[in-house]
Amino acid sequence: MNVSLRTAIAFAATALSLQAVAAAAPVPAASAPLPAGKCEAPTADRAANHACAVGLARHAEAERAAGRNDAAVAAFARADQFSPDDLRFAMSHAALALKVSNQLTPAGIDAAAKAAPDDVGLAMTQAELAISKKDFAGALADLDRVLARRPDALLAWEMRGTANVARPDFPAARADVDHALRLDPRSPAALRLRGILRDNTGDYAGALADYQAAHALAPRPDDPFVIGSTQFLQHQFGDAAATLATRTPPAPDGTYWRLWRYMALARLTGIERASGALGPGTPPGGSAPWPGPVVDFFHGTIDAATLLEHARRSQEAQDLSQVCEATFYMAEDALLRQHGDFFGLFRQAVKDCPINFHEYEGAMAELRAAGEPSTASARAAPATATAPGPVASDAR
Repeated sequence: MNVSLRTAIAFAATALSLQAVAAAAPVPAASAPLPAGKCEAPTADRAANHACAVGLARHAEAERAAGRNDAAVAAFARADQFSPDDLRFAMSHAALALKVSNQLTPAGIDAAAKAAPDDVGLAMTQAELAISKKDFAGALADLDRVLARRPDALLAWEMRGTANVARPDFPAARADVDHALRLDPRSPAALRLRGILRDNTGDYAGALADYQAAHALAPRPDDPFVIGSTQFLQHQFGDAAATLATRTPPAPDGTYWRLWRYMALARLTGIERASGALGPGTPPGGSAPWPGPVVDFFHGTIDAATLLEHARRSQEAQDLSQVCEATFYMAEDALLRQHGDFFGLFRQAVKDCPINFHEYEGAMAELRAAGEPSTASARAAPATATAPGPVASDAR
């Protein structure tokens, strides 16, 4: 499962959230007017400027709700002037302006961004869209334009790190994340990204600390999975099973939760006692989307060859490296049963899985625990990796 896909979701849901903006600093009550004479122009007081920006954003929302869209667009523009490093105001301005002009579509966003290349709100919106389409090179180009104009914009650095994790280019992502954490050591998005990078290098304790800190600051529904799977990487099987017992999401994501909880319990209690954690397998004559066949494999109702055939068909349809996932789960089953060349299967998973997959992390952790010298460092970054931009930008 690709850890980067979960990370990217963080931005799609929060970038335009006025509630998230309001939570970032003490501001007047939502119904209170802007302080007379205090929000006419930005001052040297950053906290006061941000409070004015939030007040203006609330005013913009009220104007929008009343149908006065032009006034709302203007208020968002003023909010951006008061807090230019908080790109949520610029993105809110861009989104409303696009909506008013009936351009809030992928084609409309692209056309508007090309027509106004200096508009950071449009560039961020276009970058967010590019990440959702897996156009990471395009997203990075947009983000570099933003950072050339606003080098202290935290959200741009976080989003740049997200794009580089998703590519995956972990060295570039680490530079982005380090810069984001210098700007805000309590950034939940940057902490989650650093957790991914730390898991990849074998710093499981550091990764777990990052995930738990991010969860304490801004809980997300998928946090129990990334925390529990990291506890599994540390061979803290009891803690992993307890964490993963949290109510799971629907399939297919929830199926991964059940698989990892089963593997943790099986290490503690044995295969037979742990099998109940898998839930029911595929009914006779039925079919289940990936990774459902892994449940059937762990139950023993299909063999390794059948599992690999399911993985190949799913990979042909979705191109999400399901074959490498199957190899990892076959290795875990062989390790639990103590038969076959499970270390050979783990090595194959390391070779075949993208480095931003949980199954890659899991195979690396098992080999590290066995003291394999060949796993001392993760695979090299791709040759197409890019350095941070000219000024320079939780999972599955």
